[in-house]
Amino acid sequence: MGWRGAVGAAGIAGICAACATLCMPDRFMARARILPDMGSAAPAARSGVWAPTAPAGVQGSREDGPTVIFAEILRSRRVADQVLGATYEYGVRSWALGKERRRRGTLAEHLGVSGDPAQGAFQRLLGVDRKPRSGLLTVTAETVSPELSLQVVQGSVEALRATLADFARAEARSRAAALEPRLVQAQEAHEEASGRFKVFLGANRNWETGSSPQVHFQGAQLKERVDLWARVLANLTLNREQALLEAVNQAPALLVLDGGSLPLRKCGPPRALLVLGAMAAAGGGVLAAAHRHRIRGLFVSMEKT
Repeated sequence: MGWRGAVGAAGIAGICAACATLCMPDRFMARARILPDMGSAAPAARSGVWAPTAPAGVQGSREDGPTVIFAEILRSRRVADQVLGATYEYGVRSWALGKERRRRGTLAEHLGVSGDPAQGAFQRLLGVDRKPRSGLLTVTAETVSPELSLQVVQGSVEALRATLADFARAEARSRAAALEPRLVQAQEAHEEASGRFKVFLGANRNWETGSSPQVHFQGAQLKERVDLWARVLANLTLNREQALLEAVNQAPALLVLDGGSLPLRKCGPPRALLVLGAMAAAGGGVLAAAHRHRIRGLFVSMEKT
């Protein structure tokens, strides 16, 4: 057995590997891309935990942009639970040439796992890649169904959007609660200043046109204090009302460049590589067996030297 035997073994192995790979279902990958904040810095009061506005480490980069937090949220258990528990309807083939069957169920049921193993399976299924220079975030999902891959990607993006909205509403509620005691203090201070000014006006009706500098100075001070507390009260009231509106309905700016499309081209399994690997292994094994004495002698001579 020489080269002919090796070629024959490689051909047989290739045919067997090709048949085996046909029993494997095709895999499809869907992807979505999310942009950073386009370089526009959000106000500090509204940044919360999901939109850090620290300057980039290198000019022109987005190393500290909001998609850093987006990537961590997508890898979190919170997003995993939402996507794993959602119900999807999709078509799937049991093997490459099999008939498509419609299924309906959760992603956890599709993966056949639950609990902590489901979290690990989801982390392996969902890919999150971020480019440090541009801040572009790419979310991918690879399953045996193109429809399921697309729905998992879109569901992950929506789970990210919902999480950001929850964070923004919680931050707005916190700001509104923090403004409450300060608003009460400002109202009391304004009422006190207004009361003193009224008492002063009762005793000095023409203080602005009077001849006494002391009375004019005292009246100007009291009036300025009333105006100051009125402005403080107006600003606090405006900020509180704005926080209450954001707490009810806050939609963060999630810039989705590509929301995903139905993947029509399969991304796996690599059948050609598997067939070539099987052929190379079989042919190499036959050649090694045919020339085993020569190979053994080569190793013995190498050990002696």
